[in-house]
Amino acid sequence: MNDKLNTKNLVLPSKLYKAYWLGRYVERVDSVSRALLSALHSLKHLKSEEPLMSLADSLGIEFTKHEKFLEEILHGDIPSSILYAVRNMRTNAIGLGIERLVRESNILVIAVEEKPDLQKIDEVIKHANDVIAAINNMGRVINEEIAPPEIPEDKRQKQTRHQQQQQ
Repeated sequence: MNDKLNTKNLVLPSKLYKAYWLGRYVERVDSVSRALLSALHSLKHLKSEEPLMSLADSLGIEFTKHEKFLEEILHGDIPSSILYAVRNMRTNAIGLGIERLVRESNILVIAVEEKPDLQKIDEVIKHANDVIAAINNMGRVINEEIAPPEIPEDKRQKQTRHQQQQQ
């Protein structure tokens, strides 16, 4: 892990803006992928499309049949699709100019762009798991590249003067 934060990468407001949106898109991909995985398990084990219908409703996607919904949520050209989010995430990673973030975001886009057979639920579950693994790697790289360094316990200020005065 980087012991030193390369703050020159985040000094400009435009870089902070890109870092913010990178994080937002990572969160979106993670949450939608995990919700989709949960709904797919319900479809497989409980033979119920209800969780898929609820997910579609929450994302503003019309649900007609599960294959059409899966295509839309995975690869649709709509803001609530996973592919849409990872492409925007990659754009922000490129804007930050940090090579490892760009590389991991490209890997994530490739993982999402794979097209499983939507009629084979096990393939779609494997695909969702692969996307979650890739997004976890992306999160690790973000943490290593742009998260502030840990401050050792003995170096932390326990209370501000203002907090001490109020006691």
